[in-house]
Amino acid sequence: ARLSAGRTEGPSNRQVIDSVLLRADEPGELLGYWTSRYGRALPQPVKRGVADAVRRLYTGRALLKYDTASKGYRFGDVLNLVHAAPDAAKPWQGELFRYALDRRHRPETAVPPAADPTLSAHRELMGLPVAERRSVVTGPGGAERLAEAGMTWEALAGWLQGP
Repeated sequence: ARLSAGRTEGPSNRQVIDSVLLRADEPGELLGYWTSRYGRALPQPVKRGVADAVRRLYTGRALLKYDTASKGYRFGDVLNLVHAAPDAAKPWQGELFRYALDRRHRPETAVPPAADPTLSAHRELMGLPVAERRSVVTGPGGAERLAEAGMTWEALAGWLQGP
């Protein structure tokens, strides 16, 4: 609308989009809304604004919390659409982006970045047999182990697979 009206004062469309995305699931939510309302063609300011937000918001813990099968646009989908380049000030982000893409497109072979202890600890916990999981929670250091693996209270019940 700003471009149609010839308005150029104030922040750019790219800056506005980046500034309103506050949680790591919101880039995917914005893309879901945009494509349902305007179709699959994304204007460059939208792509670039979302890419800026992705560089700011995507972390290992955010991936664990928000990159779920229930989302219309997962982290890997967002990365494919906006072609976000990792932030040069965050050397770990390139590996995280590759892992997010692998989780989406090749989940059976996705391996968390070795440099991210949270993602590695989470994968280890997810690999435990269901029968052993409750003892991790109630055993010595259980709370710390769950915290180190980025386990949220929302994910705990599903991980335990029972009351």
